[in-house]
Amino acid sequence: MKVILSCSLLLLLSVAVQAASDPTKPDVAMAVPVAADPVQSDQSVKFKLGLIKNVQGQQMALINGQSVKQGDEIDGYRVLSINQKQVVLQQANERLTLSLFKAMKTQ
Repeated sequence: MKVILSCSLLLLLSVAVQAASDPTKPDVAMAVPVAADPVQSDQSVKFKLGLIKNVQGQQMALINGQSVKQGDEIDGYRVLSINQKQVVLQQANERLTLSLFKAMKTQ
């Protein structure tokens, strides 16, 4: 009886561990903007680019928790363009580029 109980407990624990470490489960972390240019405007710090997605053929972005598309306004800035890696905002003569990924130099 003890052997059956021990085997059952071991089987239950191994199933729980396997479910907890599922390699196919997507990451929960959100991408944050990283400036490719070391000289970054103080204004771009107030914008947090969470994600960029394609919804029914139209690019959408999540900035500061708000969903925006090209032409929308957020905090006085107009969304000029959205592509797979970045969002360009403009206010008067100032342009901000919010990027999902840091630019990498290759040798």
